[in-house]
Amino acid sequence: MSLRAVWVQPLPGNGPDSVLFSRVFSTVERRAKIYSGDSENYVRVPEEGVLYDAVLNVLGLKHPYEVFIEKRDSCDKEQQTPIFELTTKEGKLWPVFIIEKFGLLYCCLPLVEQGCQARPPLIEIPGISVGFSLLLCMAEFLGSLPKGADQNHRRLQDLHTYLSQAAPFGTPLDINPTTVRATLTSKPSAQVSTHNKQPAWKPSTVKTKPQLYVTVSEHARAVMYGNPQLQDVCNVYGSISCKAELEGIIPEVTLNLSVPQDSPPIDNLIVHPCVQAADTQFVNTGYKSNASLTQRKVRFTPPSEMFILCHYTMSDADTNQSLPITASYQMKGNEQEANLMIKVKLNKRVRNWFEYCEVQLPFYNRGPVSDIDATPSHGTVILSSDRRRVGWDIGQRFPSKTLEVTLQAKIRFAEASRKHDTSVYEDPFCHGINAYLLIYFKIADYTHSGCTIDQRSVQIHTGGKAKVTSVREFASSEYKVWNSYGDAQAVYKPTTHLKT
Repeated sequence: MSLRAVWVQPLPGNGPDSVLFSRVFSTVERRAKIYSGDSENYVRVPEEGVLYDAVLNVLGLKHPYEVFIEKRDSCDKEQQTPIFELTTKEGKLWPVFIIEKFGLLYCCLPLVEQGCQARPPLIEIPGISVGFSLLLCMAEFLGSLPKGADQNHRRLQDLHTYLSQAAPFGTPLDINPTTVRATLTSKPSAQVSTHNKQPAWKPSTVKTKPQLYVTVSEHARAVMYGNPQLQDVCNVYGSISCKAELEGIIPEVTLNLSVPQDSPPIDNLIVHPCVQAADTQFVNTGYKSNASLTQRKVRFTPPSEMFILCHYTMSDADTNQSLPITASYQMKGNEQEANLMIKVKLNKRVRNWFEYCEVQLPFYNRGPVSDIDATPSHGTVILSSDRRRVGWDIGQRFPSKTLEVTLQAKIRFAEASRKHDTSVYEDPFCHGINAYLLIYFKIADYTHSGCTIDQRSVQIHTGGKAKVTSVREFASSEYKVWNSYGDAQAVYKPTTHLKT
């Protein structure tokens, strides 16, 4: 799992016409020559100028794809993007991994221990996945450089130091940029003893007031059809992020995820590798009326940086009860005019206080909106600058008595241009009355599943107490409502042919 070389070069027009950073690992190069069997099959890593031109050629950045180049565009060449083959005077370099981040091309050449002559399947080359991870961490470490930065830029010089620590002699070890920075800047801790060795992934200890920040972010994805023959769909899922500033060499944290017993339980708990133990049993889905809490316990050793502790989903339940917002969309008309009626109702279980709540109506395969006559029962209606999308800002609250708002509108469209505008996206399905609306919302200090962090259950195994700050938020992911008078895109399950 070693790399022969890594290099970074700018996209054309984003910097000098040369490689900004390169590192060839000579020890791995010797191994590559041995694995090749003989000198004829071995292709050494060329000079920076040759690498720069070869990468631009293979990506079509030097000679555009409209110009046919046989060694690049031949039908006999197997496409394995983002794995490429670079052609040089001395031979062909393979497999070269190339990704683009922040206007820079990050490239690496993994070591193929089986030899490149037979070209084994990519899945059998461990250096592929290791190289990809290293390139992503290099991009995170380097960040966005100012346009026109050259090889003497300070952060490019720091990249040499990063690789010396993260991948000594071409073999990646701990490539986490946060950990590497802490290793390079920290001094030996006085708390370290021969009995408690400092772990490599946490090279420094925190000397501050112990604090634990936990954020529960939950999202809803739903599709509503307004058609009795099509069942509405709703999925609620979430993630828990954590930032721990705790004393001690290897602090352990235990906390409970709690949901009310009358709510659907938490399922499919996917945890971070730092989790040492978790409640993996599925919670009984039978609902009870008592108010006791259903809990799932997680014990973990937090890293220094902000991380996602776990992902979870809300168990399937009655869709009508689980939908945080229900809506209906009725539109009739033709290419020049449309009459529509929209109803949006808030579930009484949902907190009636939004950071934002708006409805957007995109209109495809029509001319721009020339006139709109709208009557909202609540909120305001606005038209986008390109006049192809109508927005309805409902506001921060629904009417407390009904929890329902409506919008009636008559919209007229100008004649569509006969000239096709490639910069404007046109949904090929949305012709005529085939249309949908999208609902965007966000609620602070609320989760639809009822998932909370039980602060009384938080235990810090370092002998001291820590301040625990817990934040919750609930937002829409993709919340779509189809016009009930038109056709809709849906998945049909042929139950007569599938065995459950």
